[in-house]
Amino acid sequence: MRAFILILTGFAGGVVVGTALVAFLLVLDVIPRLIQVSDSKEYIKFYQVLVIVGPLLATNFQFYDWKLPFINIINTFLIIIMGFIFGVFIGLLAGALTEVLKVLPILSRRLGLQSYLGELLAVIILGKAIGSLIYWLFPTLWPP
Repeated sequence: MRAFILILTGFAGGVVVGTALVAFLLVLDVIPRLIQVSDSKEYIKFYQVLVIVGPLLATNFQFYDWKLPFINIINTFLIIIMGFIFGVFIGLLAGALTEVLKVLPILSRRLGLQSYLGELLAVIILGKAIGSLIYWLFPTLWPP
């Protein structure tokens, strides 16, 4: 009975977190805006698959200690790629949040940088990606 309650509680918590993430992405219009900016309407099905498969794979990586048994360099390379992808995702979320809140347009207008708004957003996203890579590549710098 205790295992059933733990499973039910974990599943319910996962549903709540997943629903909150989807609602957050929908409110920020991250995916539609990304499709619009990249002019990739023909890949909408691919985006849908990635939105579903991405969290499922991330969950499996959290629960299981997946390692390639033959070469450690490949494991390190995969960590670099995953760190970059997670950094881009966090950067997109941060960029979308600042765009929704109109932080960057107000900041760029006050600083006289209206013509550099795209570059400003790209630097923020790149900074988040680099920060994520540093976090993944040097985990001993931060306590667990």
